[in-house]
Amino acid sequence: MKKYKYRNYRKIKTADGSVTYFIVVEGKFVEVDKALYMEYRKGCRKIEYMERDLKRNRELLDENGKAILDENGQPILLPEREESLEKLIDEGLDFPSPEPSTEEAAMKQSEIKALHRCLTSLEAGEQELIRALFFDGFSEREYSSETGIPQMTINDRKHRILNKMKDILQNTK
Repeated sequence: MKKYKYRNYRKIKTADGSVTYFIVVEGKFVEVDKALYMEYRKGCRKIEYMERDLKRNRELLDENGKAILDENGQPILLPEREESLEKLIDEGLDFPSPEPSTEEAAMKQSEIKALHRCLTSLEAGEQELIRALFFDGFSEREYSSETGIPQMTINDRKHRILNKMKDILQNTK
């Protein structure tokens, strides 16, 4: 059997010429059929490709598959296909902060206040329906069974209330 450094599957040819397939399960080699072995091998190869092959420098090749040399006789290397965040930061590249900017935070606060004013301008029944559907996580069907109001009526009311809220928000700007 060949020695593999990182592969967790094996194909062993026996003395009679037949082939036995193994994969590692919980640290032990388990015999499997050829179809399972081939799918497992394909998945492992994809992972290997993503972890190793994409990351290392590759040589520029001509149409015959031979390395193209530079003026010093050294193979021309293609850049890595994947860049690490650490490498980009070391190169001085700046990235946007995941934190919202002061302007975004102020806009969000303003929108929240406007929405709160809009909600308080609704009638009690309208507020209850909006709270149940959008804040308490009820579906229209669940709210229907809870209140005894038909689901289509709830849907119609929801749309009417949302249009009313839209009008109120547009008029306050």
